[in-house]
Amino acid sequence: MTLLGGGAACLVWLSAAKVPTLPEVATEGLDPAIKAIINGALDEVRSAPRSGASWGKLGSVLMHYEFPEECRNAFEEAARRSPGDPRWPYLEGLTLMSTEPVAAATKLEAAVALSRGEPDAPLLRWSQFLAERGRDAEAERGYGRLRARHPGHAPALLGLARLRLQQGKTVEATNLLAGCLEDPHTAKAAYALWAGVLQRVGKSPEAAWAAVRSGELPADRPWPDPYWEEASAFRVGRKAMLEQGSALLDQGRWAEAAAILSKVTTEYPEDEEAWYLLGWGLNQQGRSAEAEPALREHLRRSPQSPRGGSQLAVALLRLNRPAEAVVVLQSALQVKPTWRELHFNLGYAWVQLGQEKEALGAFGQALALDPNHVPTYLALAELSLRQGDRAAASRFLEQAKGLEPANPRVLDLLRRVEESP
Repeated sequence: MTLLGGGAACLVWLSAAKVPTLPEVATEGLDPAIKAIINGALDEVRSAPRSGASWGKLGSVLMHYEFPEECRNAFEEAARRSPGDPRWPYLEGLTLMSTEPVAAATKLEAAVALSRGEPDAPLLRWSQFLAERGRDAEAERGYGRLRARHPGHAPALLGLARLRLQQGKTVEATNLLAGCLEDPHTAKAAYALWAGVLQRVGKSPEAAWAAVRSGELPADRPWPDPYWEEASAFRVGRKAMLEQGSALLDQGRWAEAAAILSKVTTEYPEDEEAWYLLGWGLNQQGRSAEAEPALREHLRRSPQSPRGGSQLAVALLRLNRPAEAVVVLQSALQVKPTWRELHFNLGYAWVQLGQEKEALGAFGQALALDPNHVPTYLALAELSLRQGDRAAASRFLEQAKGLEPANPRVLDLLRRVEESP
């Protein structure tokens, strides 16, 4: 009797005290794809309310859609029910970085302890966050732990190089940067930092070259992060696909970007941004015949878009249709007359049509709007050479050399001018 009564009381306590309350999530008015994935995650929690994984999935879904309190509560519940899983404090830490930095650092540190360095994403992100918050000594220890496991760890080398540069240790910073310059995860940032190092030690031409190199490189690729990648699978809908496609374009991953953006234009054909990004990406690949209809659709939906006109003109010029490009560019300039790129492309179109006077005028306007644009000086120099005006060509090239002393195209044209009779 006594045992039975005690057992019944235990069962009542478990059922009453251990089942958490399901959050209320207002999904009205959301993109249907977002609403569906949120409701699906809520259903999973209803089916398994004591599962850390189901609560963790709910937090991973909500973190993308501006439900901060509901998201945080879900991750806290996931951590209580799966205390050995580093995913939940790590992802919660990421959501808190901009609003509660102290709490974010605590959560990230907990994830580092639980993950024990594998994967290395929590340790890397924690170290970077500490450095951003001025906690340099702790950040340096974190980067050191990463290098102890992987001596050539490019993001850790880059982080340490930044710290060394802040400490005035330029030689050490340069040595560390040598391991970052060719890694696709760090190359762009590393060249930009190296340009600063070279400028600091008085090597201005080399610094200018490094800065140009940084500008030419695609955006650095994110470091592999299985926890974030797993959570990112729950980013759905038009906005998420656009952001993903745009990020891939920045990284130069044209084919992947085109596939995603084509999907957006199919599922959300009214979205003018998707048509523009698709056309821009296709232009970057040299697929201008495919870019043209995408950009025309963008302009049909947004006829006052100067960037759409600019990219359509690029496609038309590559398709050897300069007369059409002139019409498009002149229309775009009526909307945005102060955009250097439109004047520059118009000058190029006039050159293709043999209208050199008009080309000089367009390039001159481009230069007036942006006197530091080296390609405009080069275009004016080449046009001056074509007209036999070596003095003007030399003047434009010397101005370009003053901006980019190591630019190989500038130096080659200067040699041509000097060697011409």
